[in-house]
Formats: sequence, C-alpha cells, structure tokens
Amino acid sequence: MVNAAVLQAISANTILASPLKVKDLVLGAKERGYGAVALTDVNVTFGLADFYLTAKKAGIKPLLGIQGRYLGSGDQAFDLIFLAKSQRGYKSLMRLSSCLNLASGDLKGKSLPSLISLPKDLPDLTAIVPAGPTSELRYLYDMGQESVGQTFLTALTQQAKTSGWDLCLGLYPAESAAFYNQFVQKLAKEYSLKTVITEDVRYLNPEDQFSQKVLGAIKSKKVFTEDELRAIAKGRGSHYLRPASELFDTCEQLGLKEAFLNTWEIAENADAQIPFAKPQLPVFPQTTGLSSDDYLTKWAVAGLKRLGLTSPAYQERLAKELMVIKQMGFSDYFLIVGDIVAYTKKQGYLMGPGRGSAAGSLVAYALGITQIDPLKYDLLFERFLNPARSTMPDIDLDFTAAGRQAAMAYVQEKYGQRLRFGQGSDLVARILAFTTMQAKSALERVGHAFGLTKPAIEQLKTAMGAANNLDEAFQQPDFRTAVSASWLNQLVYQTAKKLSGLPEDTGTHAPGVVISEEPLSSKIGLMTGQEAPLWTVQQTKEYVEKYGLLKIDFLTLSNLEMLEQVLKLIKERGTDLDLLKIRLNDPEVFRLLQAGKTALIFQLGSRGMQDTLRQLKPESFDDLSAAIALYRPGPIKSVPLYAARKNGQSPVSYLDDSLRPILAPTYGILVYQEQVIQTAQKFAGFNLSEADIFRQAISQKEAAVLEEQKAKFVKGALKQGHSQEKALEIFRAIEPFAGYGFNHSHAVAYALLAYWEAYLLVHYPQEFFLAQFGKSRGKDLGKYYGEAQKFGLQVFGPDINHSEANASVHNGAIYLGFRTVIGLTNSFIDNLLAMKRPITSFSAFLRQLDEQNLKETQIKLLIAAGAFDQLDSNRNNLLANCQALIKNTKMTKKSLVLQDMLTVKLEQKPEPTASKKMDLERQSLGFAITKSPLALAQRVLGASYQAVPFTAIALGQTANVLTIFERKNDWLIKKGANAGQKGSNAYFNDSQLSEKVTIFSDEYRRFKLEALPKGTLCLIRVSKRNDQNDPRGYQLILRELTVLSEKKLLEKAREVKQAQQPKPKEKALEQYCDQQFQTVRLRQIHLRQRARAIVKVLAVRDHLDKNGNQMATLSIADSSGRYRALLFAEEFRSLKQKPQAGSYYLIEAEGLPSQNAGLDFKIYNVRQVNLQK
Repeated sequence: MVNAAVLQAISANTILASPLKVKDLVLGAKERGYGAVALTDVNVTFGLADFYLTAKKAGIKPLLGIQGRYLGSGDQAFDLIFLAKSQRGYKSLMRLSSCLNLASGDLKGKSLPSLISLPKDLPDLTAIVPAGPTSELRYLYDMGQESVGQTFLTALTQQAKTSGWDLCLGLYPAESAAFYNQFVQKLAKEYSLKTVITEDVRYLNPEDQFSQKVLGAIKSKKVFTEDELRAIAKGRGSHYLRPASELFDTCEQLGLKEAFLNTWEIAENADAQIPFAKPQLPVFPQTTGLSSDDYLTKWAVAGLKRLGLTSPAYQERLAKELMVIKQMGFSDYFLIVGDIVAYTKKQGYLMGPGRGSAAGSLVAYALGITQIDPLKYDLLFERFLNPARSTMPDIDLDFTAAGRQAAMAYVQEKYGQRLRFGQGSDLVARILAFTTMQAKSALERVGHAFGLTKPAIEQLKTAMGAANNLDEAFQQPDFRTAVSASWLNQLVYQTAKKLSGLPEDTGTHAPGVVISEEPLSSKIGLMTGQEAPLWTVQQTKEYVEKYGLLKIDFLTLSNLEMLEQVLKLIKERGTDLDLLKIRLNDPEVFRLLQAGKTALIFQLGSRGMQDTLRQLKPESFDDLSAAIALYRPGPIKSVPLYAARKNGQSPVSYLDDSLRPILAPTYGILVYQEQVIQTAQKFAGFNLSEADIFRQAISQKEAAVLEEQKAKFVKGALKQGHSQEKALEIFRAIEPFAGYGFNHSHAVAYALLAYWEAYLLVHYPQEFFLAQFGKSRGKDLGKYYGEAQKFGLQVFGPDINHSEANASVHNGAIYLGFRTVIGLTNSFIDNLLAMKRPITSFSAFLRQLDEQNLKETQIKLLIAAGAFDQLDSNRNNLLANCQALIKNTKMTKKSLVLQDMLTVKLEQKPEPTASKKMDLERQSLGFAITKSPLALAQRVLGASYQAVPFTAIALGQTANVLTIFERKNDWLIKKGANAGQKGSNAYFNDSQLSEKVTIFSDEYRRFKLEALPKGTLCLIRVSKRNDQNDPRGYQLILRELTVLSEKKLLEKAREVKQAQQPKPKEKALEQYCDQQFQTVRLRQIHLRQRARAIVKVLAVRDHLDKNGNQMATLSIADSSGRYRALLFAEEFRSLKQKPQAGSYYLIEAEGLPSQNAGLDFKIYNVRQVNLQK
C-alpha cells in the first residue's frame, strides 16, 4: 500500500457538474488504496458535513476544501483549489466560500469576483493552482502566453503571502500533459513552490464520463444528435478515480514522484475538522442586569400569575421545568422564542395555540408561546425536554403569512448583523434544501437531452404509473414495453436510473431559520439562497443542529389566516370574540362533531375522520383529542373497540390493573406516546427520562435495539414484582404502537385549533363561509359552496347588482365576488365596481363599461357565471347576441339619438337546460352553482314518485330511486334459455351514493340499456335482497327504469314554483307581521340564529322523544319555501292547543343542522294568527 491522497474531487453537490455521490467518492477512495481524500466542490461546502462523517466512518482521512471560482484572463472563469490545514483554516475556508457565493449570487446571474477582490486575511489554507482546463495558468500556457502566466503567478504568490495561504502548483499525471508539467516544474523551482498531483476527479469510473456529459447537457439545455450520443456512450473519460498504486506507478514513469510525495505531505499535515458541537445559543438581549436564567424565571412566574395559576401544583411543575431548562442551558432558547411570539401577537397577528411536544411545557404556556395548560390535560414535560437527550428543544411556531413575514423581519433586525459584502445577516439565515431529480423528472430531462419528442417522454412517464422509482417501474409490463421500443428509450431509461436522486437545484427549507451567536460565514458557510434579504446557510436541516446552531421553524398555517379573517368579520359586526375565552364544552359544537359534519375543519375533514367521529361520538374536549390521535396508522385499528367502550357497548379492561390510572382516560387502550412513557415508568420502574428514551428507542424498529429495550423493560418489571409473562405481554402491546402512537401534547394542540374552527362554524356560519370564499377559487370554492348549502346559508353566484370584488352579504344572503370568475382582469373588475347600481338591463350594463373593457371574452365569462340572471335568465340569448350588442354599444355610446335609432335585431334561443347552465358555470367558475337535474328532480318529483335514497331501502323491500346513470359492465349469459344474451352490472348515483344494480337480460332488452348514455337522469325501481357473495352483503336488482326528460322536468319545476307562490292574502300577512313583529323569512334565518317568522303549518306528527316525552315534528312553510320544524317536549307541554294543519302561526324559530341540505328549525312561543281579524 502506498501513502496517497486525492486533493481535487468534485461531487454531485456541484449542481449538474458531476454524477459522483459523496459516499461513492469516499468508499471508492478507500477501496482503491488512498489514505486521504478531499472534497473540493465549486464554491460550495454543503457536501462537507456528510463527506466528513462518511470518511470518518470508513476510516479514511477527509480533507476539507473547495474549488474557488473567480474571473480571470479574458474575462473567463477559473478555479483555485483551497484546502483547510487546521481549525483556523476551516474558518478561512468557510469565509472564502461565503464570499464567493454571495459575490456571485451562488453562480446564478451575478458576475464572478476577481482574485484581487477576495478577502485578504484567510490564514491556514493550502491554495493549489489546478492542472486541468479550469486553471488560469494552464489556459495562458495553452494560449502561448507563458510570460503572462509568469506575471499571473507572481501576483498570485504575493496574494498568497498576504492572505496566509500555502501556494502549490498542480501537475496532471498523464502523457498528454507532459509539456505543461515541465513548464510548471520550472516555475515551481523559480518561485520556490511545491508541486502536487491534482487528478481533477469528477466521476468514479471511466464509463461514468457519459453521465457527466449528460448532466452538462441538461444544465446547458443542449440536445444531442444521435451520432453524438453513440460516440459519447462508447467513450471513456480520464477524470476518474484511478487506484492509488496505479497513480504512483504513473507518477514514477512520468517523473512526478516528488509531486506525488508532496501530495501526501499536504494530506498528512491537514488537521481540519467539522466543528460539530453541543447546542450554542445566542444570549437573549435584555437590559435588566439579570442573568438569562433569572430573567426566564421572572418572566415565567409573572406569566403564571397573569393566567391565575398560583396553586402549589403549578408552582412545583414550574420550578421543576425551570430547573431542567437551566441545567441543559436552554434559558435563552425559551426567551428568544417567547420574545418572537410576544412581538408577533403585539402586532395583532393571530398565532397557533402550539404544536408538538412543546404544548407539554408549563414554561412555554406561561411565556405565551403555547395556549395550552399542560396540567389540565396531564401532558408530560419530559416528552418535550429530557436531560437524557442532548438535542435542542424544538418549538414550531404557526403564523399567518403576514405574521410570519413580520416575525422574520423582527428576528433579522433584532438578532442579525450586517456583513461588509452584502445585505443579509451573518447571524440570522435560512436553511438549505435540495431539489433532487426524481424518477419522472430524470426521464424528462434525460429524454429532452437525447432528443426524444414530448409525446415520447410523456409515454414513458405515463407507463411508470404509480411507481416511486425506475426499478419499481421496470417491474410493470407497460413500462418495459415502452423502454424496449427503441435503443434510444433504453438509453434514456438506463441514464435516468443513474441520475435519479442527484441534486438538480438548491432551494430553501421552507420554515427554518438559524439564529447564531457567532458569525455563520466562518462556522457553516453562507450563500445567497432564494429568500432575500436573508441569506442561506450551506447545510441542510439534518446538519444544522449538529453544528450546535439554534433552528426555529416559522410555519405558515392557512387555517390561521381563515380564523383571523372570521374574527375580523365578527368584529366588524360588533362582537370582539376571544378564542381563548370560548367554552370548550359547547353542546352545539359536539353535536356537529358527533354528526361528522366536519369536512371543512382542521384535521377533521377527511371522510375517514368524519366516520371516526360518528363512531366515537365525542362528548368532551378530551374525546376530540383522542379522536385525532386514534386516526393514525396503527391506532386506527383500535377505533371500533374504543368507540364500543366509550359508548358503553363493551366493558373496559386493562393490560394490568396497575396501569388503570394511566389508561382509564382512554378506556384501557394505548392512544398516546405519553402513555407508553408512563407505562414504562409505572410498570418497569423507569424514571421519566429513561421512559422517554425507551419510547424513542423502540419506535425505531431496529431488531438489536428492540431486544435491548425488551430486556431492560422485563428486568425492570421483575424488580417491580410483576411476572415475566405479564411483562412480555405488555411489551408486545407497546411494541407495534410506539412507532405510530401520537404525541398527546400535539393531539391536544390540534384539537384546540379544530375546536375553534368548529365553534366558529356553528355560531358564526356566515362569517366562517365568507372567509372561506375569500381565499378560494375554482373547485375549492365549489367545495365550500356545497358545504355552505348544507348549513342552510343562502349563497348566490356573482350578481351584477349585488356582488363586490370578493364574497359579500346583501339582504342576509352571500353573493360570490367577481374575483371568483376565472379569467376576469383586474381592470375589468375595477370597472364593474365603479358602476352605478342598480343596473336594469344588459344594454345598460354595456353602456357603463369603459371602451377598453368592452371585450366579448370578458363579458361572456360574466354571462356564463350567471351574473345577469336577475336581468335576463336566458343565458343562451345573451351569449348569442353579445357580439352584436357590444358593436351597437360602441357605435351609439356617445349619442342618445343614435341609441334610439339603432336597435339590434336579437336572436331568440331556447332557455338553457340545467345541464347547460352547469357546463357554463364550470367553465367560468370552476364549479356549478345551478342545481343538477337530479337535485331538481328530487325536489320536484321526489314526493309524487315516492322516491327514496338507496340507503333507505331495507332488505326484502322494493322502492323507487331518482338517479343518474354512470356506467355499466355488461356480461353474457353462458347457459340456459337466455344463453348468449346480455345482462349488466350498472352503476347509478342518487347524489349520496353510487350503487351497483344488477340488470338481467329481459330488463336489459326492455329498457334498451345498450344505448343508455352516461349521465342520463333516471327513475329506477329496485329490489334489495340478501347476498353474502357480494361484499356489500346485499344485491340490488332492477325492476323498472324510466328516462326523465330534463325539458319536462323544467316545466314541472315552473308549475311547482307557481303553485308555491304565496297567495295575495299570505303576502299581505307577511308584510303586516314584518312591520308589527319584525318577522323575517325562514330562509333568512341562519344556523343557531333565532328570529320571529309567520308560517303556515302544513302537517303535524306527534311522537315521543328519546326520554319518552311527547313532542311534535311539523312541516311549515312561508314564501321562502317549505321546512321541517321541531316542537320539543318542554315547549309542547306549554301549548294550550296543538298546532293545526292549514293554520297560520307567529313563531320564534332557531336554525338547526339538518340531516339533509339546508336547515331544520326549533320553534318556540307558538301563537296562532286569525286571518279573519
């Protein structure tokens, strides 16, 4: 073995310049006989931490360096190699890298610095003039300017002396460089400089040159010709890592042995290390003269007093937490985070109640960092901060977007420091992140470089399906077929596979901010990054903490933006609501949760979560917290058992009776990580710190660690007097749970945010939806629109007379804003808002438009969205005549005479169907506002056909269902009299459920299923019978099918509407009551709102409530529609006479959630009205 070192090597961290991964470089150097290896990426140091740890683990000496790129002769870019000799040299290397990146804009867009402009004081660096194509000396030699080369070297030698560098000259060990090497050796003697071997390693093996050239093509957007591809695919490169023994032999043959020995000498004398360290916090700036420990105590004690928490239990918990925080040296951390939160709140921005294990800290609660009392919910501080874990505390902060921006600006101003070579901060910076080439991205980028057409690339990507990588993809027949279609496709696949996972760009870790006590530019390195004015540290989040740096995550939570907007709207209407003061046991909120009507609620919106809530039927805040924790992989399997135990349908049992106090709140079931900690403490005698280490260890799922922890747990349990069998039983119960169990503190924090949203939805539904509408467009807006309908709110599309830019309220109803119309320009919307209202006709609207806004495309978007429906409901007419009317308006706008003389002969079109309106709305809004034909049919025809939803059909029953036909899977009868004839499994949707319906051959022929178009509105009659071979446990069989005409449906709807129009005396009664009793229409009453109304009772049904008391359900109506009303027992008993069908009553009505769309009403103070009087 020879003593050999690699002094020049770039990795994939020099973006799109090398395919060489750090691990491959290190292990390759070790296997090929090197004793030391350098990483010298161009300007950047973000591979050094990974490189250093990998080399130490492999037992090879890491040399820390960069290739510094500067602007030299002929305004071209050249490199110098810099290696750190010591820790002082390491700081110089970081400063140099920071300077190069900040001056060049990370080699993106800014000009390179000159050598002379580099910092002057950079001691303990070895600077090497490379021998390859990026060497300025080599360039001048190749250009025949040897004398200029000497001048360059003279200046460089002087700069090295001034800066404190050891300057060496690089030689390239190849016959082709013989003349250059001789030139350099001559200069070395003349200037008394050492020569060293610089191999310029860019890839591991000669054939890897192909990958390097492809990366270069991707970077420069070059497209290879077929001939170029075939040539470079066969080529072998010289910048590979040759074996050390081969390098030694080559150097001996070429007379470069002295340079080879000098190379090892440089490596041997280098002693720079990555300064990984324990947490090192900035000192919190304050002027009281107190230490940080004492200042924290003072602030925390004052915070508890402010919260009114002065009992001994709180004082003891606070003292315990403060002792641990001080012992671990984290007082400044809490002070800094508390200061950021206090500033943000003082500026009026809403912040989240907390997240993660930090919610288990009373100190965090006292400082206002979290809004959760950990003693109230039995949360463990040790899950957050544990003396047995030396890691930095991790408090994530949730902001609105504006609050986050303000907080980050505050941090930079308070904790930052300006550097002379830029505008960022040397003490506050963002954190590096990489964008890596994923499988589909690699296929696309390689395919483009190889000249594949876009359709061919898309074919390869589509054939991948859901595969996560190209190895997985190759297991799929479609992908293998696409790859084997041509040699070019095969080459694309093989090359993309090699490049997958390599970095293709740098970015920023979205939430992370680093705050440092010492300059980052000399500790970890800085770069410009993408988050001006802040710079970015040259390490990813995985390594930032290893340097001992303080990292704080500034997270943006869109739910907070919505909450902030709702609170603002509520305040505008006279109520200053404080979320921290609302009751956490509101029965109306829990009714909503139990019904699973939580599609729009934080953490509760998925269908699975809604089902979980319906099963669990939460009755308290603790139940909500448990629901959030249970809806996770692993614990979700316990939901049925948890629900049965909670709801009294199954007895509660415990793993061991000693665990009853720990598991009783969750009915004997492990739900939270903290319960694992408490179980280890109680059952196996661990202290809390040991128990947390136990939880963390077994969650890693490593066999050796599991065995070690099992042994500790059993041993501890035996000491507590438990049997080995019981100890193993409990360990087996913990083991699968620990990896998926949810943090109790995190669950409580999430539950609080979810509860806030549910509370606002229940008590302030109009403001809640206004805020949702304000931040949404397209399909998202459609989802919120649909939910608003379910909560009984009147929501209309854009209206030319009532809409504003964003959603607004007019006469108690919400109108969507003009900004919801996709494609409208800002200037057009501004023109709309400036118009005088009311606008009485479409022509009058056109006359108010500015000349530059009389654009057909913009106006047709408004027509399609239904904005003129109140002026002219026939959108077909408006669309057909729009162009002619615009032309006429332009001609006559300035002359009233011409307006009278020149009229447009208008085309007459039929009224658009509901389906047509829905299509227009989807084009202009991204969703449909018009009720679907199915919804219309259910409203107009449901009663007359006695139609029910699929879910209402019992086994053995036959019933009618109004549906939309979706699709069918035909099959052939193989035997019997009907052999060869078709049957089908067809799918019909009743707006709630899509169901499979079996259609036998006779019905298939009779109802012409062969030609039934998708989307057809149908009335079907089906029978439901038991069928255990069907996964549903039943089968639906078609008996009758009637296709419904949408045109006739519209006619029927008009008849129904006319029939429902109030009679003149009823209209007069409403007007009279409005004046005398301040009544309103039922449609104007919102959820939980109470108001007076005059109604007609259509039907009354007496029945018993769940407690056996008499109550009544009524069908009531006013001019706004027909509704269901509930007369509960207490009110029913107070009546002198039961309401009679056909009579009119003055009532007080409160909106209640309905099982269907819209609202039901709870009624009070029922008083009959005599029309005779």
